[in-house]
Amino acid sequence: MNKLFIVAAAALISVAAAAQNYDYRPRETWPYINEDFVSGVVTNHGGEQSAEGYFNVSVVDGKLHFVKDGKIMAADMLRLQAVRIGDGVFVNRMGHLKQVVHELTGGKFLLKEVSVDMDQLSRQDIGLGVKSAIASTQKVNNLGIAGASGVSMDLDAAIADAKNGVELPLKTKYTFLLGAQEVEASKSAFLSLPGIDKAAAKAFLKKEKIKWHKTDSLVKVLEYIAENL
Repeated sequence: MNKLFIVAAAALISVAAAAQNYDYRPRETWPYINEDFVSGVVTNHGGEQSAEGYFNVSVVDGKLHFVKDGKIMAADMLRLQAVRIGDGVFVNRMGHLKQVVHELTGGKFLLKEVSVDMDQLSRQDIGLGVKSAIASTQKVNNLGIAGASGVSMDLDAAIADAKNGVELPLKTKYTFLLGAQEVEASKSAFLSLPGIDKAAAKAFLKKEKIKWHKTDSLVKVLEYIAENL
């Protein structure tokens, strides 16, 4: 990855000031996890902390975007292992960044991925019965590839247009990362783990009243896995 440059303070202040004036939701014109680019540090494969800068995560394709010379660019996902953005840590899983929700010793993690719900996007109505699928998909795809092939977006222009787009429908997916193995955080995947005692596992789920969409429940499941497998 090329050396990353810190964005001008004035640009960041503009984003923060704008964010205070509306309830932030990712939009087709600003498809990011965070409402502004946040200070962070990248770790490449091998553990090398290679760059500090201002970063954000695209909900379109899960890639890391950063600011360089007033432009929004996409990072080299082949080299990237993880990134800390503010208080959040994201790990690279097959070219998609997933946020670490909880970590246990021994390389066991609960991960969360927030992305665009393309099925719901295709059903959105932007007025007069016109579906947004074509227009919205084109816009988010354009942002998703920004920087990937030498293309870049002007930060000031993106900030100016940030609130003009349609809000993006999102979906959240949780997974367990168990060493090198990543499995869906679901009842069926949990009960199918190699070596698990299904009777004991079912009793645990019933006793703890596990809800698979709640992070506190998923942390309990991760802890159970760590203790019993």
